[in-house]
Amino acid sequence: MIRFFSKRVVNDRWQVASSKWQVKQQPATCNLPLFTFYFSLLTLLLLSACGLANPPRLATATAQAGFTPTPSAEPLILTVATPTAVPGITPDSAPAQAEPNPSITVWVNETSAAHRTMLEQMANDFEAAQNIDVEMVLVSPQILPELVNTAVLSGTLPDIIIHPLEFSVGWAERGVFDTAANAAALAELGTDTFNPNALDLVQTSSGQPAALPNSGYHQLVIYRTDWFAQRNLAIPNSFRALSTAAEAITDRDNLIAGFVVPTESNLVTTQQIFEHMALANGCQLVDEAGEIRLLDPACAEALNFYYTIINQNSPIGVQTDTSTRNAYLAGRTGLIMGPPSLLPQIAGLDPAAAPRCPECAATPDFLAQNSSFLTDINGAEFGNMSLLGITSAADRETAVLFATYWFSEGYTQWLAVDSERKVPMRWGTPDNPRQFIDSWGSQPLAGSDETLESLYGPDVVATLRDGLATTGRWGLPQGQGELITTLYEELTLSIVLQEMLSGYFSTDQSIIEAYNRIVDLIPNYAFPNLTDNLPDN
Repeated sequence: MIRFFSKRVVNDRWQVASSKWQVKQQPATCNLPLFTFYFSLLTLLLLSACGLANPPRLATATAQAGFTPTPSAEPLILTVATPTAVPGITPDSAPAQAEPNPSITVWVNETSAAHRTMLEQMANDFEAAQNIDVEMVLVSPQILPELVNTAVLSGTLPDIIIHPLEFSVGWAERGVFDTAANAAALAELGTDTFNPNALDLVQTSSGQPAALPNSGYHQLVIYRTDWFAQRNLAIPNSFRALSTAAEAITDRDNLIAGFVVPTESNLVTTQQIFEHMALANGCQLVDEAGEIRLLDPACAEALNFYYTIINQNSPIGVQTDTSTRNAYLAGRTGLIMGPPSLLPQIAGLDPAAAPRCPECAATPDFLAQNSSFLTDINGAEFGNMSLLGITSAADRETAVLFATYWFSEGYTQWLAVDSERKVPMRWGTPDNPRQFIDSWGSQPLAGSDETLESLYGPDVVATLRDGLATTGRWGLPQGQGELITTLYEELTLSIVLQEMLSGYFSTDQSIIEAYNRIVDLIPNYAFPNLTDNLPDN
């Protein structure tokens, strides 16, 4: 079975669609045209036989049966159908009640049609092998935290949740995940077959994994090499090089922006862009003791840089992931930050997001030929990961069985869809320790014959693949995963950053606002509030 979760579904609970994406039409209980034809003779008979004593209800039911609802624009739910009844039962005997198959529900933070098809196939394959029914629930990433917290309160957690790194440790510490079950699945698969740095990032205070590292990607700095060459600009891998390039490229008279990134307050990417810049300047959110460090000079410097480069060199108004991408594809900026999912689009492989730069009409792959990519700023990288977490509501044996399937027979199917942003965190199997990681970069992209390696070369593949789990992330190396989960659930920094860019606060006020709002997220904060000693503005 496939089900979708959209923003409307949060309020309306679950919406269920059949595996064939159709509304089953019920047989008519009466023939209304025949009734009309024989009205003069059969009025009383039809009123009693067809139940027309209440015509409005019948008309409503008929209309509903013939109405095909508009599909949800966002999430979905895939489910494998339960087997039909066993044949051969005689009419005189009561039907035997077959034992229902065990079942498992998996929430996946992906909603594309390609993921839907792939996950439906995985569910079918697993059910055929194990006689376990699978319900795949495709959840919009924006609403995943809200749905999980609601499910905790209502006792309706699924068995497995595919989720981003920032939620793993926090949800495990709150009891959402069964760390013993995740440890059992890890032992079954082989601890040595996983990226050891990824396992370190999700280790809980109990010493067990919060979840199993699945796949991941580097956040990228993407830039126009032709524009950089024309202006004799350095590679933009430092604050100085970034600001110099952004200033040189900006041409407001011709609607050219020097630097574009998402800035909307409800986007996780807004927070992630700043986190990357903060790490690049040595700014840590919190230390091992749990004290918030945002008032350190390194953080103030990072915020000043963030504000200046965006305020002076970006388009007017709030930017989103889509507007950032579109600005680059249209040739309206020479410098953006974003995920590797942009790479097939830059190469013209996505008809829904094709390059539209002035040179692209004659040369569709012009942007691919004239773009380059970095993963680091001032030597600091930012990596994001997807993880598989077995929840505390799951039947442990069934969930471990599915997890081992996911990371073995099903793993190549998962990695093949949008492979550019799915560097495998399970490198291989005990028999073939590099099976998955060495083949990454050679999968076809976006239904084409092209691969990352054929488009951008082996050096780009190596850059995108290597060192992913050694990148810095706030709070996780310091053992403060629960705070990071709360920070990303609330999008606290995304809100403050947009308020600053909109003119509500200066940079000096914004760092204080961010500090105080994060301190307020921590129950019984054990340290003095450092803003109490600051002079009034």
